[in-house]
Amino acid sequence: MRSHLSPDERREYRMLVAELRALEQDIEHARATARRATTGFGLDLHARREPAHAVVRGEHVRLADGAEIVVRPIEPGDEHDLDVGVRHLGALSRFRRFRVPIDHLSPDQLTELTHVDHESHEAIVAFDAATSEGIGVARYVRAPHDPAQAEFTCAVLDQWQRRGVGTALVQRLSERARAVGIERFTALIVVGDEPARRLVARVADVIEEHPAGGTVEIRGMPREPGS
Repeated sequence: MRSHLSPDERREYRMLVAELRALEQDIEHARATARRATTGFGLDLHARREPAHAVVRGEHVRLADGAEIVVRPIEPGDEHDLDVGVRHLGALSRFRRFRVPIDHLSPDQLTELTHVDHESHEAIVAFDAATSEGIGVARYVRAPHDPAQAEFTCAVLDQWQRRGVGTALVQRLSERARAVGIERFTALIVVGDEPARRLVARVADVIEEHPAGGTVEIRGMPREPGS
């Protein structure tokens, strides 16, 4: 039956299958965590302990639930935090961010994503003020053929989602984009990723959407602060 699908329909089918597999991984991980909590009093004696970090400098932001985060532009020294953050994302969140099954970034990818020029490529990171743990990052990359346009992405650790971290990140990213002359945002999201769609709508006036092969390209204009 699938042989009669169009190329776009086949791509959409593959995206859906990959998304469901990522969701299954998250469910199995949650079940395994619950089993360990039941049989081992919540202790994982073999868990890797991440080294303690120094106090993070940056802008302190209080979330609606009272938690405090620290936000600032990314730095080359953030490679470790980015690596740990990607590994700690749920499988579904990783798939929606990168649109391919992935469990870690290569050293070259980590370098590319942390050594940015803060103009054509900018990234704003968030840390838990209490632990200095990296919890989210929003970035834009300017289109090489059109300096007034940039692609926008955002990822937040699962336990920090729907708490305002993504909004805090993309608002500051949008301000930075306008300051360097970026007038249009594009965002490529997986079909059905409504949290990402809502986040885009918070910081940009959506102009058009183009669905294709299991993804949707959203085009919009960054909003002025307070609009």
